[in-house]
Amino acid sequence: MKTYFFSRTERRILKSVCAEMVGVARDATLDEPLEAIDAFVLQLPKALQVQLRCGLFLFEWSPLLFILKPCRFTRLSSLDAARYIETWAASRFGARRLLFRGLRDMAFLGYYANRTITF
Repeated sequence: MKTYFFSRTERRILKSVCAEMVGVARDATLDEPLEAIDAFVLQLPKALQVQLRCGLFLFEWSPLLFILKPCRFTRLSSLDAARYIETWAASRFGARRLLFRGLRDMAFLGYYANRTITF
């Protein structure tokens, strides 16, 4: 898988975020969605790219603060990960809700970018 913006660690975090947000198994192959997200992020202004990197780091290391679990997001069980994500979605702090929406939107953008929809 080729990525140009994200480091290996950031890809691992983003893969876990995508899997939880769209409801697929964490061990699912998400190469295409991550490549689509990577291409999208490369088009963003530098300031937003920096904020995204900081946001991923914060999202990865904050379970201790928000759900009292002493581990990283990528190590949470699916149940704890869903609960953790919900705390971001329903937070009283606008910055947390904004980061949640950005990560969610990127996850859906990447996941559904190359999917065909049939009715």
